[in-house]
Amino acid sequence: MRTFFLSLTTLLLAAAPASGIIYHADDNMDHPLPKAALSRWTAAPGRERITLAVPGAMLRGYRYRGGDASAPVLVLFAGSGNLIARHDGAARGLARHAADVIEYDYRGYGFSGGTAHFDDLRRDAVRIFDATQLQYPKHRVVVLGYSMGTAIAEYVALHRHPSGLILAAPWTDMLAVLRYEDPKHAYRMTAAAAADDDEIAMVRRIYVPLLVFQGTKDDAIPPTQGPRLEQLAASPDKRFVPIVGAKHDWLLENPQSQAAVAAFLATQP
Repeated sequence: MRTFFLSLTTLLLAAAPASGIIYHADDNMDHPLPKAALSRWTAAPGRERITLAVPGAMLRGYRYRGGDASAPVLVLFAGSGNLIARHDGAARGLARHAADVIEYDYRGYGFSGGTAHFDDLRRDAVRIFDATQLQYPKHRVVVLGYSMGTAIAEYVALHRHPSGLILAAPWTDMLAVLRYEDPKHAYRMTAAAAADDDEIAMVRRIYVPLLVFQGTKDDAIPPTQGPRLEQLAASPDKRFVPIVGAKHDWLLENPQSQAAVAAFLATQP
């Protein structure tokens, strides 16, 4: 009987969903962090290397020369597992409709040095925005965040005043996102992690022009969350664009997404 009980208990434990606790927004970054050899950080036609020294790290990125000198400068903040090398095609496409496009690898990612912590990523993003404004004193600056980068871009919009904010595949409920991606696990979040990930709280305090878009077939973030975030946003000038048939990956490269960004940039005063 004891042997049977132990066997039954083992089976029940094996069948039970594992529990995951999200302690901090760091837990939403990819682990191990994606890296890229510095030898791959190269200039190319239409693209030049840029650096920004920040406390504890050297950020490395690219500037893409734009096709419309009268348009805003666009600053990109990528997702949790993305590198600037991966977004080369997206940046080149978006640059056709901007004065220039600026994108850095997060600290600890890709070509950038340092150790990645979410708080540092957010503070670095403000430094990137400030440096961009200094370099382009006569241009408007619009920030675009994709996936995890939406929380980074919102942080910038809360602490500075960009001309516009673009959110590609944002979330309203991180726990629902985690369960959507991995329904076999039961997740919990500490209060600190929930506060760091609360995009609703951020967009309710942001009043700059806002564009939100998301793929209707998003397989990482529930497709209902993007339009819900736009509905809850405080900005009086806001719009949501569904990217029909698109999944989560390669969203910025999608022609529908690029057209939505182009139309938004064209409307910025």
